[in-house]
Amino acid sequence: MSDAGPEGAPAAGVAAPYSPTADKDRLTRRTRRLGALHQAERTLRSMRAYAGVIVTSSVAEPLMYILAMGLGLGLLVGDAPAVAELGAESYLMYIGPGVLAATVAMTAGIEFAFPVLEGFTWRRLYYGAQATPLTPAQIASGHILAVCVRFLFHSAVFTGVLVLVGATSSPLVWLQILTATLGGLALGVPIMAYISTLREEKGHGALIQRFVIMPLFLFSGTFYPLENLPGPLQAIGWISPIWHANELGRVLSFDQPTSPAMIAAHLGYLVMVTLLAWWTTVHVFTRRLGLAEWRGRTPGARADARREARVAELRDDDGPAGPAPVAQFRTGAGAGWYSGNIRAVFARGLSAIRNNRGVLFVSGFLEPILFLASFGLGISPMISGIQAEQAGVGQDGTISYATFIAPALLAVSAMNGAIFDSTWNVFFKLKITKLFRTMMATSLGPVDVALGEIGLALFRGAIYSVGFLAVLVGAGLVDGVSAALMWVTALFIALGFAAVGMAVTSFFTRFQQMDWMMMVLMPMFLFSATLFPIDVYPAGVQALVQAMPLWHGVELMRDIAFRTGDAMTLVHIGYYVVMVVVGLSVATWRMRRLFLR
Repeated sequence: MSDAGPEGAPAAGVAAPYSPTADKDRLTRRTRRLGALHQAERTLRSMRAYAGVIVTSSVAEPLMYILAMGLGLGLLVGDAPAVAELGAESYLMYIGPGVLAATVAMTAGIEFAFPVLEGFTWRRLYYGAQATPLTPAQIASGHILAVCVRFLFHSAVFTGVLVLVGATSSPLVWLQILTATLGGLALGVPIMAYISTLREEKGHGALIQRFVIMPLFLFSGTFYPLENLPGPLQAIGWISPIWHANELGRVLSFDQPTSPAMIAAHLGYLVMVTLLAWWTTVHVFTRRLGLAEWRGRTPGARADARREARVAELRDDDGPAGPAPVAQFRTGAGAGWYSGNIRAVFARGLSAIRNNRGVLFVSGFLEPILFLASFGLGISPMISGIQAEQAGVGQDGTISYATFIAPALLAVSAMNGAIFDSTWNVFFKLKITKLFRTMMATSLGPVDVALGEIGLALFRGAIYSVGFLAVLVGAGLVDGVSAALMWVTALFIALGFAAVGMAVTSFFTRFQQMDWMMMVLMPMFLFSATLFPIDVYPAGVQALVQAMPLWHGVELMRDIAFRTGDAMTLVHIGYYVVMVVVGLSVATWRMRRLFLR
């Protein structure tokens, strides 16, 4: 006799089998009530994929800045009156809160940009979340809350390191965890609001880094009092959330003299910007994920229609179709590696730059100029000068701080430009747009792709270097002959970093792994005698610095600028020759292994 009742229902007294959908309504109500927390949990779980770099950067960044800026540059600054007047016992104590706020802000520039593009454009994760009971407001707020957790963790570790090394003097120092986090939100949430309006990414992330985050970082009084800058440059600090977080952190860290009205102004500014940007972000998410997005049209349909119309227009302009071109293939040894058509890869890159209106292309030369203006104007009043013997000039007396750092900044510019083009750009073509896969399906070989991409990076580097050298010559920091030689040297340095950068990027599988690249670049910039002479370190540390590629580039630039070349100049050149050979070999091998199995 069956236990089932009418229409298959369980008989009386028999428990119904458990169904996961039985509590669907209850779970839906709970999700709507705690939706922002569920989205934050999802975002935090995704961060586990790169948790190693989060933990490493949170510990390593304060240590690197303390050793490099606090101790290295601090030896040059010494007991500057400006630092003592502000209540700090040392230069390290003075810059600690500023560096904390700046590193949180730089993290904000990443976490509020690329993951948002991933959610809307690359993988459309936000549309999957929108298909659940989550609301657009909860999706946006959940992402912000998750990034807050990373800010709090980073700030807590950073503050703990400052306390351990004795770089604080106030019991309220732990409250700067909150002010640094608030500063990161005030900078990052407006970026999120803007990024969430984009239908496609055309270098916007890099433009934000160069035109927003970098100027705000350099002119927010992180390494010197804001009053050291001329009035127009001080205005950048006044509108920068980093400066307001800096000032609040210094009040909490070592009781910097500040009126209650200014404390309220700093705090009110950060809260106002954060709330206004948060509201704007929710509004944009609602427009893209809510009814306004789905009412009668498909997300991205307008952008697709404009793209198709443009393609049709280009086809009409081509005139009558001629005979179909016949692909030419090389034969013989190495035919699978090289087709002799590097110019096709290079030309395609130039076309992409033109479609981006060239803004990103010409923006690169601004970075070294901003560094020169910031440190040359802000730090110089705190330093009497650099001993010529320390700088390797080979003469008595002193040279100005701007003269000392100018050649080094050109080497840094060559490195940064080459690394950006050979890492971020290569990664997007490799993993996001799959462009390299398409290229390798043609007659192009891995050597064509590798040399074409590296050649494009060098071309951009040439433009960047010319602009910066023109400024140096105009300021009288280098002469014309030295500038010409330094330009060639900058391309050589860029070639070495571009080859290695492309080789390393070919092993990456997700864009968050790019943070590891930053973890390598940061110590090279801080410790490669860029901002202070290498002899401030013990002999053992000097040996480690001299093993870094940027140190060889910096020294090579100074040998040319000061005309003090010797046998070590050949060592510097040989170092980069090895980088070029090894980098090109690995990059070519990886391209063939990935696409021509």
